[in-house]
Amino acid sequence: MIIRCCTLICFVVMASFANSTASAQVAAGDAENAESSKALEGKPQDASSKFYVIPVQGPIGQPTLYAIRGGVKTAISEGYDTVVLDMKTPGGRLDSTLEIMEILDRFPGKTITYVNDEAISAGAIIASVTHEIYFTSKAVIGSAEPVTGQGQDINESMKRKLMSYLNAKMEAYTDQYPFRSDVIRAMMDPEFEFKVGDEIISPKGELLNLTAKRAHEVYGDPPMPLLGSGIVDDLDKLIGSLAMDTDPVVTRFEASWSLNLAEFIVGLAPFLLAVAVISVYVEFQSPGFGVFGIVGVVFFLIAIFGHNVAGLSGHEPLLLFIIGVALLALEVFVAPGTLFFAIPGFVLMLASLVWAMADIWPAETPDFVWSWEMFEKPVQNLIGGVLMGVVGVLVLARFLPKTFLWDRLVLKESIAGVGREVELPSEAPVESSLVGAIAVAATDLMPGGQIEIEGRRFEAKLNFGSADRGAQVRVLAKSDFGYVVELVES
Repeated sequence: MIIRCCTLICFVVMASFANSTASAQVAAGDAENAESSKALEGKPQDASSKFYVIPVQGPIGQPTLYAIRGGVKTAISEGYDTVVLDMKTPGGRLDSTLEIMEILDRFPGKTITYVNDEAISAGAIIASVTHEIYFTSKAVIGSAEPVTGQGQDINESMKRKLMSYLNAKMEAYTDQYPFRSDVIRAMMDPEFEFKVGDEIISPKGELLNLTAKRAHEVYGDPPMPLLGSGIVDDLDKLIGSLAMDTDPVVTRFEASWSLNLAEFIVGLAPFLLAVAVISVYVEFQSPGFGVFGIVGVVFFLIAIFGHNVAGLSGHEPLLLFIIGVALLALEVFVAPGTLFFAIPGFVLMLASLVWAMADIWPAETPDFVWSWEMFEKPVQNLIGGVLMGVVGVLVLARFLPKTFLWDRLVLKESIAGVGREVELPSEAPVESSLVGAIAVAATDLMPGGQIEIEGRRFEAKLNFGSADRGAQVRVLAKSDFGYVVELVES
């Protein structure tokens, strides 16, 4: 039963993974290539053949971060030459923007922003760290002053620190482009006067905004455009021109509902882990395999699914998790009560979740090295979830066995799973005076179940192995959910 359930769930999850990205190969026609080449005439181009297009549409936040991180990792692992950001955004979160900047910097090939038709605020900052910035004829870029999440001005002290940091970031990412650092600074800081020679491009007291035409105005010696790399009104034409004489292969990342769901799941990671830990514990305290085991498996899978969609890791954590579930299945159905398979199985399940939460990059990524920082937050989430789970277990051990819910979810369902008709009298209270008494197994002990002493039934668990209904057992000690017993040899 557990194997069938987990297999079905895993197929559903893997189908969702597959739906999070979709690929479509397109070839640009000769007429389109010629038209785009005219739009970019005079600018030297490096021919590319494989393009990975990632949409940056709407407000920039965690879903945007997940899409770009997952897309860039796929582009690296599958050998794409160019990543193209198809951008139309009013801006968004600064923390996500800074992470996106670092992600784009890791891509070993060319990065391009196609402003279609606006790159405002955070969009302008992200565009500035790509190698080339192309525009539609009606595109606008600018107004990148940092503000709070509610759109209000930040205090002066925080603003000075933030602007200093962002300016340093801009210089680090844009040192190959003579005007770009000053352009972005003028977009972020209204107190900065941007001049080229004696000509004032952006006066003090204003934030810089550029139209497509103005972004391509040239200054300096030799003449260089302020920001733009070309004006093209169609993305396919742009890609066709960049591909030169080759047939371009274009893969488009398709954003889906799963990105927003992943943001919710990632934020709840410790809670999901706590529920999974509690469920697995309760399952091993109850007879058979029932609702708590299913809940534990599902919550682990949800956590792994969310972090996979967030672009943190590949499908390896899911495979590791399946191995862990298989070991738990062996514990339940082959060697109940031994813990020989249960302990390594549960450890593998926890390890798969830590792996899923770590930001693992493909082996082809330049300068990527394994470090403790990659696992610091996942381990913190793991510890937090386990601690929450332990507290939950203690609460359940104290109150749940006395409730109607325990009787309904654990007792009746589990005994029904044994396949025997059993009447369930009222549960007797746990008494320490029963330690040492001889009892009869009222149900199969696998290893949990019920024992009967003098017409009264109690929850019990074998300390080792399993026992059939009717076998004699000796009470060894009290436990959280009843008694620990051992088989009496005849």
